[in-house]
Amino acid sequence: MNRIARILFTPAFIALLLFFFLVGTTSVAQAPSPGKMTLWQARRAVAAELPVIRFSPDGFVYEAIVNSKKVKETVTVNMAMAPAVEYKCSYHFLALICALKQTYDAGSLQKNKMFNFLDNSNLSETFAAGFNVLRALARDPNAPLRTFTQRAASWRALATKPPIPEEVRVQRMMAEDSFKANKPDEALHYYEAGILLYPTWPEGNFNAALIAGDLNYYAAAIEHMQAYLDLVPEAADAQAARDKILIWQTKAKEK
Repeated sequence: MNRIARILFTPAFIALLLFFFLVGTTSVAQAPSPGKMTLWQARRAVAAELPVIRFSPDGFVYEAIVNSKKVKETVTVNMAMAPAVEYKCSYHFLALICALKQTYDAGSLQKNKMFNFLDNSNLSETFAAGFNVLRALARDPNAPLRTFTQRAASWRALATKPPIPEEVRVQRMMAEDSFKANKPDEALHYYEAGILLYPTWPEGNFNAALIAGDLNYYAAAIEHMQAYLDLVPEAADAQAARDKILIWQTKAKEK
């Protein structure tokens, strides 16, 4: 017993136990799975770190602390011009310090107060991934979702609606399978991935809206249901869909 006690209470053994304890209790955020983060997941990831006021296809608006006196200022981030950010986790023995380090594209703008929040923040992996997804959308003028209004008008004008593309049908099957397995976040991911591929998908927008609403993702729920109404404004359940939007808008204000 004495020999075992001597081993258990050696500094090296205690340090090893502490190391595994820290590994087990240190939380490192992971990017949403499965597959690439969708636009709506990216917005939620960014909103989790910043008090976001409003998103647009080109960026977002938030309140930032701009000096040592903690004076807040409303800041608009133009994602088309924003530098990419990179998450790097550097492990130090018994410390396990994870720090976000930002990298800048060649020829990008110089740092200014718009990006101060990147300098001294322990931002998560999901924030970095979300930030870069939003940035990619802002820099892609041909992204299908950016021209949704025109696409919806053209789709409504079609006498015969085309079937959804095969790649979108796969997303639907995966979403339905995830929903049956009681994995709503995963189901929402697949529906939203399908919407990114084919924005004029009424069923996908409707189902995504209901799941997002159940998960308390009210901003996404409202956006998806509004897209559904834009596509099929005369649907039999159109009034019920409008009522859902009013409920989600009220709940969003109460959060």
